[in-house]
Amino acid sequence: MRTKKIVSFMLVAALMVVAFTGCAKKSAYIDGTYVGHSSADPHGNVGECTLTISGDKITDVKYIERIAKTKDNYSYPAAIDAIATIQAKLIETGDISKVDAVSQATGTSNQLKDAVNDALKNAGTVGAYTDGTYVGFSAPDERNNVGYAKITVSGGKITDAVLMDLQLKTSDNYPYQAALDAWATLEQSLLTTQDVAKVDAVSKATGTSDLFKEAAADALAQAANK
Repeated sequence: MRTKKIVSFMLVAALMVVAFTGCAKKSAYIDGTYVGHSSADPHGNVGECTLTISGDKITDVKYIERIAKTKDNYSYPAAIDAIATIQAKLIETGDISKVDAVSQATGTSNQLKDAVNDALKNAGTVGAYTDGTYVGFSAPDERNNVGYAKITVSGGKITDAVLMDLQLKTSDNYPYQAALDAWATLEQSLLTTQDVAKVDAVSKATGTSDLFKEAAADALAQAANK
């Protein structure tokens, strides 16, 4: 009877995964090169930004203007110098919203940021996972205990993690309180680190920790952007 209940539970969970992932949205950058353009400024000039993304990060950015500004033909050197400053800051932060306009070069700064945002429309938004809810299972341990994890991703980040055991252990039927207490610790660690590989096993609950890390990894493998 217990085996039938477990199988039924796993089938329901699998259907949940299909339902949630079917309507998931992409939320991570996709590796590649993207070109974006700013709107024209009052002088009719248009900025163009070429972004290179690798490993879900902005690794290179080149900005030019259709009417190229140089120190020979443009009397505002601060605007010319601002381009290199903003490009470096974007690579450092990975987020154009965290790049401030350069003093005495507001117009150039705004056009560059405008062009970057245009390029990122094709690349997606930052995040390691596709939004949705995912269920993962561990393999049975030597006592046939199976751990499972229900992971919620929003904005490309893990926002909720529920770790459980198909055997439904409680303080009434399981004598190892440390293993029961470990669930909340493991859940919080996953939310903090955003990486199951960085979740440490809980002292006196190594077996439970391993089951749930394996289950969480299974769920996140489904959530990972390809």
